[in-house]
Amino acid sequence: MPELPEVETIMTLVKCRVENKKIKKTKVINPKLRWPIETRKVKHLEGKTIKSVSRRGKYLIFKFKSQKEILIIHLGMTGIISFKKIEDYEKHKHDHLLIYFNDFVFIFNDVRKFGSIHISNDLNNMFLIKNLGVEPLSFDFNTEYLYQLSKKRSCTIKEFIMNQKIVVGVGNIYAAEALFLSKIHPAMRTNKLTLIKCKKLVSSIKNILSKAIKMGGTTIKDYVNAEGKPGYFTQELLIYQKDKCPIHKNNKVTNIKISGRASYFCDKCQIK
Repeated sequence: MPELPEVETIMTLVKCRVENKKIKKTKVINPKLRWPIETRKVKHLEGKTIKSVSRRGKYLIFKFKSQKEILIIHLGMTGIISFKKIEDYEKHKHDHLLIYFNDFVFIFNDVRKFGSIHISNDLNNMFLIKNLGVEPLSFDFNTEYLYQLSKKRSCTIKEFIMNQKIVVGVGNIYAAEALFLSKIHPAMRTNKLTLIKCKKLVSSIKNILSKAIKMGGTTIKDYVNAEGKPGYFTQELLIYQKDKCPIHKNNKVTNIKISGRASYFCDKCQIK
């Protein structure tokens, strides 16, 4: 599933293509996603000009000039956004939404149909957005914030930092990498976190995500950006899906399941 660096990369590319462009026509080919696309609401976007494209957590946010409607897109597990010249577009089996501009078409394709497309008039109270946690690259995500919340929880630290109500966009890969850099065992309980460990973890999360964004995200299987390119942070992974620890080179990386997710760590670097 695309996480914050991948969505940020896609957002930047989409922003360059559609910001200040007028929507000429929309076409919902298949409304069946995680929540059905509301075709009539999407139709109302025709003739409107996109004022801005941004990201909130793993959601792409499209705002329009002089209009209250907001288009919200979540990529789910396999959602892909791409662009084609109108004359070059050929329908593919899993295309769900087309948005036509003057000389190109915006295509949303989703094989597994876990993505979603919504129209809202109130972003802050939209049911998928209103309970999201802080952005990890913002000032609000800091040592004191993480420490105070950790004292109120007893889950594993990996579950904690992947909780989208705590902090958004830290997916399985980036959680594993940040915990390795912080020398924190993924199964350690949050109420055992010290202020020093919180400081290190906040710093590691920010550094990992910033570097991943610069490299276009991480491609393990299916992810490609809006230009069809993979993410190159895969080459920089230290612990995720690795056989040996990069520090203790003879030590085999351990993989345990936490909340059903693969959790890679070094039992010499990350002592519980």
